[in-house]
Amino acid sequence: MSYNYLETIESEIILFPHLKTLYLHGNYISSLDETKKLGKLKDLANLTLYGNPIEQISGYRMWVLGVIYDKNDKLKKLDSVLVTAKEFDAVCVFNEVLNAKKGSKLKQLKP
Repeated sequence: MSYNYLETIESEIILFPHLKTLYLHGNYISSLDETKKLGKLKDLANLTLYGNPIEQISGYRMWVLGVIYDKNDKLKKLDSVLVTAKEFDAVCVFNEVLNAKKGSKLKQLKP
C-alpha cells in the first residue's frame, strides 16, 4: 500500500487481523491517531510508515510502538529498523504511565 497517496489508514485494515507485514511508506498520513487502528493487527511483525508526514512529529517512533505494543508484542521492525529490547522496555514503561494517567482521570470524573 506504499506510494498510494493515502491520507488515512482505513478501518477495513482490521479485516486482516493476521497480517504480518504492512508497508505504508511514502503516503500522506499526517495524524498519529491513525496508527491506533494498527493495534488490532495481532500478528503484525513488520511495519513501514517512513516517508509520511507523521515521521516528522517528535516522539513518532515511541508513539507508534506504544500503540502497537499496547495490544501486540510481535512487532519486530518499524520502518525497516529492528525494535531493540531497550526500546521495548521504554515503550512498556510509556504505556504503563499513560494507562495510569487515564485511570486517574477516570477516577476524577466519577461522582
